[in-house]
Amino acid sequence: FTSFRVPRSDSQAGEKKGVYLQYEVKPGFTIRRCQNIDPATDLKKLKRIIANCVLPQNSMLKKVQYLASLVKRSMELERRRKELRSQIDIAIEEKRYLENEQKKRNENMSARLQDCIDKDGITDVDKSEIERLEKNMAIATNLT
Repeated sequence: FTSFRVPRSDSQAGEKKGVYLQYEVKPGFTIRRCQNIDPATDLKKLKRIIANCVLPQNSMLKKVQYLASLVKRSMELERRRKELRSQIDIAIEEKRYLENEQKKRNENMSARLQDCIDKDGITDVDKSEIERLEKNMAIATNLT
């Protein structure tokens, strides 16, 4: 804590003088304050005056830092939201593609199954026709 006196004018000689207070709160963070302070002011009172100056500045600094961190977090979340949205869009498109593929396969399987059923039906009809014709031939050969 350092201070030095600067006279304000000749008419104020002997009265309170303007004093510049320089106070290093943190390394590299110095406050310079000009106030009308009695040179005989108690050290505790000077510290209180400085604290009344420093605390609001620290509070404002913390508030600005907090708001900056909120903005940064907001930007990170927005970026992440866009990234996830694009992944969702890709997944939806892939799901549609797979559903169409499954639908085509199911239709293909149904068609093949229907062909098998039709072929088996025709084969059964053919077998019964062959048996009928054999019986007719057997009857015809027995008659002759």
